[in-house]
Amino acid sequence: MAFVATRPSSFRIILKNGFKIEPGSTLLTGFHGLGEVGFLSTAHLTRTLKADRVGFIKSDMLPLFVSMENERLVLPFEIYSYAEKKMVFLVPRFQPHQSDQWNFIDRLADWIAENEFAETILLGGLDMSFKEEGDGDSIRCVPTAAYKSMVEKWAVPILEEGLFVAGPLALLLAELEMRDTPGIGLLSYATRGRPDPRSAATMLEKINDVFGVKANVDQLLEESREIERLEKMRKSIEERDDPASMYL
Repeated sequence: MAFVATRPSSFRIILKNGFKIEPGSTLLTGFHGLGEVGFLSTAHLTRTLKADRVGFIKSDMLPLFVSMENERLVLPFEIYSYAEKKMVFLVPRFQPHQSDQWNFIDRLADWIAENEFAETILLGGLDMSFKEEGDGDSIRCVPTAAYKSMVEKWAVPILEEGLFVAGPLALLLAELEMRDTPGIGLLSYATRGRPDPRSAATMLEKINDVFGVKANVDQLLEESREIERLEKMRKSIEERDDPASMYL
């Protein structure tokens, strides 16, 4: 039986050293959805662009984990700024707690609207099995009504009818739509069941092109090659150990 919160959890965004969001900024974030594309893309952007950590999300439903990265303590939900392009990144190292996702996303959407972001870009994955043979487009988009005037710059098709966006990304898109706030979900085709750095690299190449930034994707491609190599090795071992293969 799933745990259900009996009261709204606390939620507070803490910005360091008096940092303020400049009106007209762009917010980018992504969650641990299919292929972990959203999280991989957002986290890699902050590293390769050397964005400054400027804040955190504090909640009484905060995951009970911290870790180290580049000899610095990293927290579950961090906010970064890349001032050169007026870009702000929310890096969620964990999914919001399942029982708190509605409250978490509702409060986040309020913060987005209050700070007058020009656009909110939500990055995620789309099941590779939906990609049709010969389809040259690797990304689909899901814009809010308030984003329609900006969608053309991405030069990617809108998600086909009958396909669904799920999880926190879907909930945040819905909340932005209800607030008449400009936002877009960008979904790159990804492999189900494992992290897909290659899909994240495809996403970052599109962001590089649209925003004129230079987020290096070489590390993501190298990680992808290693994952694919291990996947082939695993399948080879499974086929070798399959008794049925002895009779082929």
